[in-house]
Amino acid sequence: MTLFNDLKQSIQGTILSDPASLGIYSVDASIYEVMPTAVVLPKNINDIRFAVKIAAKHHIPITPRGAATGITGGCLGSGIILDLSLHLNRILEINLEQEYALCEPGVVQDRLNDALRTNGYRLGPDTSTGNRATLGGMLANNAAGARSLKYGRMIDHVLEVEMILATGEIITFGPNTPVQHPIVQKILQMCNQNKEEIKKRFPSIPRRVSGYNLDALLGDGIPNLCPLIVGSEGTLGVVTKIKVAIAPLPKQTSLSVIHFDDMIEGLSEVPRLLSFNPISLEMIDRNILEAGQTSPALKDKLDWLHGNPAMVLVAEFEGDPDQALEKPIGYAQTILKDPKIQEHVWLVRKAGLGLLLSKRSYSRAIAFIEDISVDPQNIAEFMQEFLAYLEKKGKRAGIYGHAGSGCLHIRPYIDLRDPKERQTMKQIQEHVADLVMQYGGTLSGEHGDGLVRSWLTSKLYGENIYSLFKQVKEIFDPNHLMNPGKIVRAPPFLQNLRKTPVKSLDTFLDFSKEGGIELSADLCNGNAQCRKKEGTMCPSFQATGREYDSTRARAQTLRGILHGSLSADGLASKELYHVLDLCLQCKGCKSECPSQVDMAKMKTEFLHHFHKKHGLTLRDRIFGHIGTINQISSHFPRLFNAIGKTRPAKKMIETLGITSQRELPELALKRFSKWFSKHPKIGGRKILLFNDTFNEFNCPEVGIAAVKVLEKLGYQIISPPWTCCGRTLISKGMLDSAKVQAEKLIATLLPYAKENIPIIGLEPSCLLTIKDDFQGLLGYENPDLKIVNAMSQTFDQFIASHHKLPFQNTKDSVKLHGHCHQKALTGTSSAMKILHTLGNPSEIPSGCCGMAGSFGYEKEHYQISMAIGELKLFPAVRQTEDPIIADGFSCRCQIAHATGKTPLHLAQYLANLKYV
Repeated sequence: MTLFNDLKQSIQGTILSDPASLGIYSVDASIYEVMPTAVVLPKNINDIRFAVKIAAKHHIPITPRGAATGITGGCLGSGIILDLSLHLNRILEINLEQEYALCEPGVVQDRLNDALRTNGYRLGPDTSTGNRATLGGMLANNAAGARSLKYGRMIDHVLEVEMILATGEIITFGPNTPVQHPIVQKILQMCNQNKEEIKKRFPSIPRRVSGYNLDALLGDGIPNLCPLIVGSEGTLGVVTKIKVAIAPLPKQTSLSVIHFDDMIEGLSEVPRLLSFNPISLEMIDRNILEAGQTSPALKDKLDWLHGNPAMVLVAEFEGDPDQALEKPIGYAQTILKDPKIQEHVWLVRKAGLGLLLSKRSYSRAIAFIEDISVDPQNIAEFMQEFLAYLEKKGKRAGIYGHAGSGCLHIRPYIDLRDPKERQTMKQIQEHVADLVMQYGGTLSGEHGDGLVRSWLTSKLYGENIYSLFKQVKEIFDPNHLMNPGKIVRAPPFLQNLRKTPVKSLDTFLDFSKEGGIELSADLCNGNAQCRKKEGTMCPSFQATGREYDSTRARAQTLRGILHGSLSADGLASKELYHVLDLCLQCKGCKSECPSQVDMAKMKTEFLHHFHKKHGLTLRDRIFGHIGTINQISSHFPRLFNAIGKTRPAKKMIETLGITSQRELPELALKRFSKWFSKHPKIGGRKILLFNDTFNEFNCPEVGIAAVKVLEKLGYQIISPPWTCCGRTLISKGMLDSAKVQAEKLIATLLPYAKENIPIIGLEPSCLLTIKDDFQGLLGYENPDLKIVNAMSQTFDQFIASHHKLPFQNTKDSVKLHGHCHQKALTGTSSAMKILHTLGNPSEIPSGCCGMAGSFGYEKEHYQISMAIGELKLFPAVRQTEDPIIADGFSCRCQIAHATGKTPLHLAQYLANLKYV
């Protein structure tokens, strides 16, 4: 029987073997790419056990995988990949009395901390990827995080581990494991016989996670192999349950951010700062700080930064840090006690990796020596010597990390396309291995060995210890099927490097700013920020939890197309169509992805090519040309609305692939432009109110309210004849028609923009189509577009620019839901600023509403559209009696459909207030 037949007969979960899925699972956040044979998404422990036995039967490797945030290639393998993140993600028990939590390996770190926080506890280790990293992955590489000075590493917190061995046996390693078990006996005997050699060869430093933790088995206490499993990277078995100690939350913390003009000067202060017992001492260099200043998600989070430092040290203290600063350090010191501002610092620190990789170039900050660790007392001397070597090699690097632990993440800029650069990368790693040994350190202080460092294990530990590592592997896994090639018997360093796109494609949209669509896709470094469960990115993943539905998966599939390994159809590939199907084009990735991968734009380009080859469906044409349809139907709105509610019409709509579970938006009985043409004009400074399709035909009451508000502010309003921006055409990839609309609209708006008349948009997606999408359609350097964009802003931005508003403060509570494009491109701070001056607002911590224009009306997408809304938005709306403000037309339709409540546009809310 074949491998796939065996899997299908035995596994209750999902089995993936299509080329696109295998390509998606061939990468993590490392520089490597290894194509698996099959992917299994087990539903339960039995599925894992069957998969392990089937792998043994067919003599094929098996590799467990969590969120794949690792940067060493540790979860990549050529056999079966076990994705434990989808189903094995339950918190089984939280015991406050005995201070532990029992979890499955797919539990995300932040989710566990959220569950613990209400009871005043937390997990000790706190990785920068905590909003998506799983406990199984953290155990696999013995993760630590920023606060390891206080909380240590995973090895200090894991109490018991249940795992499935290569034989299929389920065993729990912990203090109660029978000493008579053959594995326990063999391992303990081996360690006892080599005790002195182990003591001699294992570095005595705060951070070391390379190799197997034989040194942790030398104590005189109860025999416990649990520390050996921690950091073993899935090479000894598949972990199915983890019992971890939990720690009380610190009562109060404060940060001291210390600025330096010179990196070595700053690192020289590490020993003195450590004497004041900080719970963390982190470093951020100039490369990251400068990248943060251009990041849409972070540029407003650098309010704590003074000048342009070469680096900052961030010292976190329990209580007041003033005692540590009696003697001046650096050129500027900032004490931060406000938790919100502290969070800004941590957001920048946690985004360090992604920010370094956001540079739009093939010469990138590569992870291959990012994990070196030495005694923190010697960190300045070590770095001075190493930076001198890098300078000699003509290389610069981005640097950040755990200065207080002696573990810095060093990222030299390397172009992996260049064979000479790849050899330089190898030379650098060989040199740094010699250097860390000279300083009594290690190559890995946090992220493990994986494919990137395992080839140097024997050099670091010597042949005697390396032979013990091989014995450990033999004892647990004699057939070498459990994630082989990690820690021992590693492949060559330069084998299996990621493929770089080789096809240069002509695109309809202008990708010059991104360096071409090839580089745009290749910018995805696999950091998996798109797997987080908060924010806007990525709504489909948040709803399904499937890697297939993540932004990373879409970028990887596009990369596969571009380097020719996936499909000969290029950007007309049906495989890519299926992977992109649940992309809502929310643009969350454009701002929330540290590398600013713009998947919405790439999907638009793809749909253009796909439709050119395969043709447009009637449904696509209807949704794309909704503006024209509304214009024609507006001559008989009552008839149009009535027909749309009849049974025959609903059946016809259903046959087109449009869900009958929603009511289609009704047309207003009078268009906004007709109302405005008869509205008395007043004097004052001129502004242009951009009359978009939705406010013209569906909800003119929003435009009317806006006129009322703007006139109260003293403006004379101009509203040119309705011209659609082509938003719906762009979303469907109908770019030829969209470009015509863009040119027409810019021609309409340009004369006003040249007169410095502000252009105000009510519908966020339409106004931001001009400011964002038109750059792709008409070109980044289009002079007319630049003039129009300079004068264009959303309604909330314009109102917020006024120092005083003529409305009475209601002191009432109100809830705000921001449109996805608004949150991605301009943010909701303007709307919140307005509402704060008038009452007591709060922003619903929702991502996408799930409607996404036509997406929620499409029959096959209706259920997931609703599931996305149910994540946070719908429950928040149902639980409040406060007014709901949502400027997006789609958002208001979705909220009304799901909750029965009627949200207001900000203009409507303001128009209803009493005037001063």
